[in-house]
Amino acid sequence: MFSAVEIAAAFGGGILGAAIGALPAFIMAGVLVLANMTDLAFGPYFGPHIAFAGGVAATAFAGKRGLEAGNNILMPLAKFNDGYILLVGGIFGAAGLVVQKLLAGMGTPTDTVALTVALSGIIARLVFGNGKLFGGYAMPDSRTVVFLIVLGLGVGLISGYASLVTKNAVIGFGVAATTLIFLQFMGVGPVTHHLALPAALAAMATGSIWAGGLFGVLGALLGDFFGKTMNSGDTHVDPPALTIALLTLIVTLFMS
Repeated sequence: MFSAVEIAAAFGGGILGAAIGALPAFIMAGVLVLANMTDLAFGPYFGPHIAFAGGVAATAFAGKRGLEAGNNILMPLAKFNDGYILLVGGIFGAAGLVVQKLLAGMGTPTDTVALTVALSGIIARLVFGNGKLFGGYAMPDSRTVVFLIVLGLGVGLISGYASLVTKNAVIGFGVAATTLIFLQFMGVGPVTHHLALPAALAAMATGSIWAGGLFGVLGALLGDFFGKTMNSGDTHVDPPALTIALLTLIVTLFMS
């Protein structure tokens, strides 16, 4: 199912993800998707369950040591010149590969990469954070609801269209992940990969761009829910990963 070489490579990927930062590592996955290098984008090099998850865990560890906010996934952790922080990234990177392969081997009916990212973040919260997983949910105001619906609809329609035209379910995900460069360097920008990927999968399952629009809206609303309930703690548990895992499960069970 997996080899010692793959585990070693994922260990290296987790270290790299910690060194350059979780979000930069995820952006690189998007770039590689657009370059049609999906083996690197979802494998030991920059697979989100490896490099991003490793970076998230290493950031949580840095937070536990009082060096950085435990949820600042934009920060390249090489700044601390601390090998132990990078080792945490490597351990979680290797574990991410193992867990994802096990989930896929069991036939888990969802996106096992996204599910592994979510599980890894939860474990990092329990090990390095305050252990608080759930917080209260406050309904967004009407202005925010309208924004989420319009954004979800737009991203869902265009991602669904792109997937139908190219026959590539991850092209919209690649675009969305790459555009996070605006968030990284400008401090503001929409997070839309949890809209784009479920929308593409729904559109391809049904052959309808309108299904893509619907799942884009669902992704936006669910992402807001998970963001407010799961990120009340002091480390990062990834709302998009939770959203993708849930919506992919729905597509797989009821639409495929």
